[in-house]
Amino acid sequence: MSLTSHLLERYQLKLKSLTLVPSYGGIFAVSIDGQLAYSNRQTGRFPTDQEVDALIDERLAATK
Repeated sequence: MSLTSHLLERYQLKLKSLTLVPSYGGIFAVSIDGQLAYSNRQTGRFPTDQEVDALIDERLAATK
């Protein structure tokens, strides 16, 4: 399952919106509410699905 499919399945009832922005040159970043939460430019690798889940779950918990 792709990360896109995974996110849509897991968070479809928890998020108002989810925007995926295509990039180029192998760049992958996760921004939550306009703030950079993950960048493969900083880590040198792509995140696992679980790492992206943890970032989103942390933000959701903080807004409750």
